[in-house]
Amino acid sequence: MKKVLGCIAAAVTLVALSGCTTYDKAESYVTKPVVKDVKKGMTRDQVRQIAGAPSTEITMVHARGTCQTYVIGERDGKPQTYFVSYNDVGRVMNYGFQSCKDYDTDPQAAQ
Repeated sequence: MKKVLGCIAAAVTLVALSGCTTYDKAESYVTKPVVKDVKKGMTRDQVRQIAGAPSTEITMVHARGTCQTYVIGERDGKPQTYFVSYNDVGRVMNYGFQSCKDYDTDPQAAQ
């Protein structure tokens, strides 16, 4: 019985520790200035001062305004991206963990 409990305890410990690696990766992205400090309503210049130059910038097709993509790291050999979108007057409208291409999708396409 003690061997069974020992095996269960070891399995639980391994599962718990494997979750730490995933958490550490996500935690490292939260500390990036573009993620931590950019807020809605900021100007394009304020964002550039905080986050530096974006990797790409597009004029959105399905939404109004422009969008900048930042590469904030790499995971499993793929770039991890974060977008910042701006309205027509150059103020931050939205932001999140995806590329501008993924953000600017056709809302009718899912129907």
